[in-house]
Amino acid sequence: MTASTSTDALAAVGYTFSTETRESRHDRRISTELPPYMEYEASPPPKYTLKDEPVTLAMYLFKFGFLFPPFWILGIFILFSPLRAPDATGEWLPDKTDAEKLVVIDRIRTAEIKWARRCLVALLVVTLFGIVAGVSIWAALRGYL
Repeated sequence: MTASTSTDALAAVGYTFSTETRESRHDRRISTELPPYMEYEASPPPKYTLKDEPVTLAMYLFKFGFLFPPFWILGIFILFSPLRAPDATGEWLPDKTDAEKLVVIDRIRTAEIKWARRCLVALLVVTLFGIVAGVSIWAALRGYL
């Protein structure tokens, strides 16, 4: 079978070969108009708010725990440690009242607890995967699987 007869046979079935890309079915447009966009008055875009979460030690321990998992253990200890305001009352946030300082402490403690719980969950998940992998390897080597 020569090249011209195989091309003719394919053309009879509906296949055509072309060097131009304009004949591709993907290049044909159904419509040349742009799609309609939402009207701003009908439904306004969502408003994005900035989550002003304080940067905490537990957050760094969680993130760096993926590189060095013992950091997660240190992050878990934060769950058991109390967060208190510094003793020097005049030097820590001097422009805030005592009530505002308590609000700041509460926000920081809430963020610390959240990231410390994430450290706990991450350590539990990695430990669980390690146990399952260890038992699976042990069972495979002993011939139980």
